[in-house]
Amino acid sequence: MKYVMPQAGRAALDFLASLSTVGRDLTAPQESALDKAGLSEDKLADDLGARAQQIEGVLADVPAWRVANLMGEWHAVHHGPLAVEAFTPIADALKPQFARAQQGPTTLTADPDFTPPKYWLYPIHRTAGGWDAHEDFGFIHGEFLQRYILSKIPRPPAAGNAPADLYEQRRLVAEEAPRLDYHDIFEIGCSSGPYTLKLAQVFPQAQITACDISHAQLLQAQRNANAAGLSWRLIQADGAASTLSDASQDLVTSYIVLHELPVEAIRDIVREAFRVLRPGGDLLFGDVAPYRAMTKRAAWRTDYLATYGGEPFWRGASTLDMAAVLTEAGFVDTKSYGLQPGNYPWVTYGRKP
Repeated sequence: MKYVMPQAGRAALDFLASLSTVGRDLTAPQESALDKAGLSEDKLADDLGARAQQIEGVLADVPAWRVANLMGEWHAVHHGPLAVEAFTPIADALKPQFARAQQGPTTLTADPDFTPPKYWLYPIHRTAGGWDAHEDFGFIHGEFLQRYILSKIPRPPAAGNAPADLYEQRRLVAEEAPRLDYHDIFEIGCSSGPYTLKLAQVFPQAQITACDISHAQLLQAQRNANAAGLSWRLIQADGAASTLSDASQDLVTSYIVLHELPVEAIRDIVREAFRVLRPGGDLLFGDVAPYRAMTKRAAWRTDYLATYGGEPFWRGASTLDMAAVLTEAGFVDTKSYGLQPGNYPWVTYGRKP
């Protein structure tokens, strides 16, 4: 879509992006303080709570730690409202484009009586009001908070936790599926469709059905699909109760969804995936790396940022043995492994016998 963001909006979003870069620069002095305190891997507790006391006790007197926390808190509180403020002046100009983009081969089935699960009502990412607090938050989140801000953050190729092109991570996960001849693919938690677009690229012959709880996100996914001339079937539904028929799909997949869910919801989604897959069908999840695949310091830092950044279910998902969960649901050939340096994205796979 074509739009010109006013200077104030651009400045606000650029500032949000710059905070991420500065925050990363503040990590080195923290790590140095931990080294000086002798908190090596073998000295750190296995229990996350005890480990947090060790590390945070040292960092309490480190200025870089206090500044990083201040910046993180400011970002968490202000990122959503600032994005909405950047959108408001151009909202009326975008309405005709939104209307045109709703027309096309991709269908959207909304459920006016849909009742979201309780966990979804938590303000994930500390987004004020949740994903549907603004009728156009699908556009605001997908275009401003994701595409615009993330494109401003320097990312060395294949370094740290992300390659230079953040969206290529989604393609890498899709390409981990063992077949190219899927006829029916079901994506759980599609948001505005960034992973769905990569699925369409990797499996151009497949009929893609995707669900999300957020109607605002589904509207933006529909716009993105129609702009690309794609024929998706979008449904407003919980991934644990998809409304799809038994044994109707060849691949069930998701990207960066599981860590937003409580453990029992993850188990429910895996059971639902087993139900809707045809015999021989594949389950493929891409998500964040579990704590067992990190150093103790990295696991603590990830857990700390998740706790105070509005990710209440991250620890449960990151300490869950996903391969075992798949096996319990009936899947075979289960496996979990990391892609790229830093084990991100993390892939979990299973096949329905």
